[in-house]
Amino acid sequence: MTDLLQSFSPWFFLFVLFVVVDAAKVYVEIWNRPRRRHYTSDLSQVTALIATFNGEAVIRETILNLFKLGLENDQILVIDDGSTDRTPEIVEALGVRLYSVPNMGKVSAINFGIHRVKTEYVMLLDDDTRVATAKIPTGLLEKYDAVAFNVVPDRRDRHGPSGSSLMSCIQRYEYCKSMEIGRRFQDQAASIACISGAIGLFKRKRLQAYHHVHSGAFEGEDLQRTLIEHLFRGEVVFADEVVWTVVPDNPRGLLRQRLFSWYPAQYHMFWNFWRILLARHIRLRLRYEMAYSLFVVLFEPFRFLSLVMLLYYRRWLELIVIYILYLLLELLPFVLVQRKINSGRRVLVFVLFPVYGLINMVLRLFALVVFVWKRWVSKDMRPKTEEDRRWWLSPER
Repeated sequence: MTDLLQSFSPWFFLFVLFVVVDAAKVYVEIWNRPRRRHYTSDLSQVTALIATFNGEAVIRETILNLFKLGLENDQILVIDDGSTDRTPEIVEALGVRLYSVPNMGKVSAINFGIHRVKTEYVMLLDDDTRVATAKIPTGLLEKYDAVAFNVVPDRRDRHGPSGSSLMSCIQRYEYCKSMEIGRRFQDQAASIACISGAIGLFKRKRLQAYHHVHSGAFEGEDLQRTLIEHLFRGEVVFADEVVWTVVPDNPRGLLRQRLFSWYPAQYHMFWNFWRILLARHIRLRLRYEMAYSLFVVLFEPFRFLSLVMLLYYRRWLELIVIYILYLLLELLPFVLVQRKINSGRRVLVFVLFPVYGLINMVLRLFALVVFVWKRWVSKDMRPKTEEDRRWWLSPER
């Protein structure tokens, strides 16, 4: 037995530790999911706010879907963020409220819009989100402060949940796993960590009161908005209402999304993770999520270095064992998710998902370089100034 242990690289044990940490997170969440919430819906209290930029390919269908849902023209507010295509003409023809502003970014467009909402509740919506027949859970906002939806990837041009590209199918499983396991686990303590930027339901007065706290950076704008709710003692819950969003269906699009938007946000939110972890009023499940996020940010380089060392020393047995462990780790979540929503290409998705996770790990590492560049060189991720905020509030606009 001693000889067998000595034959394994020390890096192997380090990497197995990470496998164990990931396994603990998934299975703790699986076994501690609460029952789904029940709620009422009153659409008269809701305004759908859509910030759009060059959305001519999708905006019309999104608005028509909101009409079908039951919203009136004056309950749909579109902020056109300096589009150079036919987006303004399409929106204007549909007769909904429209403001055209200079291209100033999604967050600024949203902040501009929330001060022009007249109803108690705001449904922030991407221009490519299809609400379909989802029930809008306004009843939850009588007790809580914001609501996340069950967001599922859908190829808009195929009008359904069975997009055929392998990339779409893998992301469908990824999203559904996050919703069915992660979101439902956090829901028990009203501690949803991130309301998807695709759609979320908020109290107008809270968005207006705390808009100035948001840095204004696009990267992780939805995550930051949700964390701000928690920092100001908000309670965020999950409504299991399926809505459809569009995701990249090719490797280039996925790389651009993760490397230049999603993962730089983890570094941008680093201190907010700490603030929530240490705040006295934060509940245990949200602290747990923040601790895992910090663990990923701080120790991802060790995961990567472990893999590089295993490859360098050609430790093929260790690599195979690690792959098998992650495959076994994925088995129960995969079965639970597939019972609810068919991801498509099930066998390939299951077999390739550990590899997909590895690719995302590498992208998270390289995203640190992107974050440094955007924050201090190009300054695309710089915090907005007081002058910017006064512009949003300007009544004559």
